[in-house]
Amino acid sequence: MLTRRDVSYSQLAKALTQIGVAESERSIEGKVHRGTFRHTFFLQVLTASSSLYPDRWARALQTDMSWEERAAAILRGELSLQPWLDWVKLSNRLEEIGVCVEPETLRVQIEDGSFSTALFLQCATVCRFAGVHLFLDQFDLNEAALAGASAT
Repeated sequence: MLTRRDVSYSQLAKALTQIGVAESERSIEGKVHRGTFRHTFFLQVLTASSSLYPDRWARALQTDMSWEERAAAILRGELSLQPWLDWVKLSNRLEEIGVCVEPETLRVQIEDGSFSTALFLQCATVCRFAGVHLFLDQFDLNEAALAGASAT
């Protein structure tokens, strides 16, 4: 996403500061290289870098809610498009790609917005969220989901 927007870590650190998020260039680089960060950070980067995102995310991203509340609202919104899914079924789908998360753990993490970007991408993979192609193509999405699965 940063490469597509031609945004350096230094520029991102400055842009994050402008939206009230204190991150150093070094901390950003570390998070990106490790690939382990909460979805709140992903949303902050998305916002600060003026990247495209699915239209249905706009309401959550343009509010004064906490970043955790925004993350939770976005993932709950995506999951609501598949009303037949419950926490057990979502857990089972994730298990098919090697991600073992108990249904109650999923519920808690999603409701409080504390989930990782890896978990979001894993859900996007098994639930086929529309619009994720704006920052990842399908091959990269699958790669990210599987890499996240091996890290858990």
